[in-house]
Amino acid sequence: MWLLILILLNDVHGLTKTTVLQTYTTAQECQSERNRIGFEMAAAYPYERDFVIACQLDTKHES
Repeated sequence: MWLLILILLNDVHGLTKTTVLQTYTTAQECQSERNRIGFEMAAAYPYERDFVIACQLDTKHES
């Protein structure tokens, strides 16, 4: 299972915060959605680079 995650880099207390946005069965599905969301957020917040959107393999649920 692939996780689409949002990582906030500059949390109020200087910590990073990771949030799972969605899960996908393939890396390709996850990457496609990551690109779509990334482009939309870049357009909406052009001067803020305090987040990362990434796909990550969930090794805890691998069989």
